[in-house]
Formats: sequence, structure tokens, C-alpha cells
Amino acid sequence: MKTFKYSIILIAVFFIGASIYIALLDGDYDIKQTRKMNISSEVIFENINDFKNWQHWGPWYELDPNIVASFPEKTIGVGASYTWTGKDGNGSMKTISFIENKELIQEIDFETGSTPEVYWILNELKRETEVTWGMRGKSSFAEKAYWLMQGGIEKNLKPMYERGLELLELHLIKEMDKHSFEFKGAVDHGGGFYLYQTSTCNVEESDIKMKKMLNAVSSYINDNNIQSYGKPFLITHNWDEINKTTTFSICFPINERLETNGDVSTGYLKPQKTFKTIFKGNYKYSELAWNSAFKELSNQGFKFIETSEPFEVYLVSPRDTSNPAHWVTEIYLPIE
Repeated sequence: MKTFKYSIILIAVFFIGASIYIALLDGDYDIKQTRKMNISSEVIFENINDFKNWQHWGPWYELDPNIVASFPEKTIGVGASYTWTGKDGNGSMKTISFIENKELIQEIDFETGSTPEVYWILNELKRETEVTWGMRGKSSFAEKAYWLMQGGIEKNLKPMYERGLELLELHLIKEMDKHSFEFKGAVDHGGGFYLYQTSTCNVEESDIKMKKMLNAVSSYINDNNIQSYGKPFLITHNWDEINKTTTFSICFPINERLETNGDVSTGYLKPQKTFKTIFKGNYKYSELAWNSAFKELSNQGFKFIETSEPFEVYLVSPRDTSNPAHWVTEIYLPIE
């Protein structure tokens, strides 16, 4: 009987001592991981600011593939939220504040009595973005006891944040590489006046030349308070496949002929029948887009005018968004 009594006392002392020990543990934590990505802060922020995207890279889906996420009408920006159910319990998250392309603050609720703060910090460097993803808060008594038995909160959660950043980068690289071609067939293009610069150069130099010309003509328009009536476009005057040279003009549409000075001139694009293709995606697929357009033109029974000057219009370009998957280019091939 005395042995039993002493056992009860020892157990009680143990639990009291353990409770005091746990209560005295520092419950404050700030767990974070950082990863440098060769991706713009704009693209990263656009993805993490919409909770619907998290299911494509969230590391917890590897641990529990049966997690079910539910999304309300608002999933982007302040007030956005989502909930989930899984084998380890339920939870929810909502966005509290943000600084576009720089910071995102969210609140997470594991239904354990505390609501830690989840934070993202995007630091855009010269050629990459430093992404920090973390969670900070104060553990309740029960949470401190749980994490103590699991070996510590940082030991368990830090690898998850590291894996999450890795999966996010892989997902974004895949998303940015998406491209497509849509063939609209024969359309009548109305033509019109435009301001332009022309250059002849090696094909490999054309991208650099194009950017400089875009900036030059755009600056001329702004400096002279000229109204542009549409998106910039490029006219190919000559493409020498043998010598790898090209002559092209960068153009901005205007509604009338203007007297110009300096390096910018006024041109006129005549109305003509064309075969139109909508190319969405990175410009590294431009050659494939043009080849596909020529092939489809022939398949549909049209004949390209060999002496003509095809052109492409930049509906959505790097001037509008840094995400190449969102770039939209219209290709026009003059036909008989």
C-alpha cells in the first residue's frame, strides 16, 4: 500500500515539475527560411497573394495528399482567406496586409487557441529575388508541451518552409514557361499611321536593338505630348536567313501624319488582308510561333505574299508585366 502511495506521489511530483518546466519555457518563436530565386518579385507576389495558388506548391500536400482546401469568393488581397481539413486537423488562414511586390502578412489558425502570423518578405536584387517565408507567434501551454515532445517547433517546421520555397520556385518556373498559339485565320487589318525607328542588324542583336528603339520612340512620344492610339508593333522589312541579318522597324500607332525631327519618322501601314495568330508566352518561343503561323496559313489554303512585310503587335509585353506567361503578341502575315 505504501509503495502504491509513493508511486502516486512520484507521478504527481513528476507532472507538477513537468508542468512548471513547460510553463517556464519561452513560447515566443520566429521560424523562417530564405531562398534566392531567378524570378521577379512581381511574379512571386502575384502567386502567393492568391490562396488558390497555394495548393500547387504547399509542402503540406506532400505530407497529406488528402488535404481538402475550401475557398471563399475572395482569395486575393486583404481579407482573402481559405480553410482546410486534413489528417492532422483543420485550419484557416487570412491575409491581414501587404505591400505590393514586397511584403505579405497573414494570420493562420490551427484551432489550437493561438493565431500565429505568417509573413513573406520579397527583396528584389539585381538579377534575382530573395524570398523569406516565416511564421512568428507565441505558443500556448498545450502547444509548448506538444512541440517539446516532437523535439521542438523549429526542428519540425523549418524544413517545411525550406521545402515550400523550393516547390514554389519549381512551380513558378513551370508556370512562366507556358505558351500557346491561337490561329484566328484571315482578317482585314485596317492599317494606319505610325511613328517609327528602323534598324538593320544581326539577328542575335535584334532584341537589344528593339528595346533601345522602343524606349527611344516612346520617349519621343512622351516628350512631344503625342497621343498613341494602340500598342507598339514591329514590322519586318527583311529577314536574311543565310546571313542571319534583319531589317525591322519599331512602331507606335498614331491617328494622323505628323512632321517629325531627329531619329523618329512617320510611316503608313496600308490596309491589307492578313492571316492572324495570337501568340501567348515567352519571346523565346517567337520563332516557333512564326513557323507555326506560316504552317497553319498554308494548311488553311492561304498564300503568303512573299514581297510583303509581316508585322507583330505587342498587346501585353514586358513593359506591362514581368511574367512571360502573360505576354500576348499578335502576328499578322499578309496574304493574297
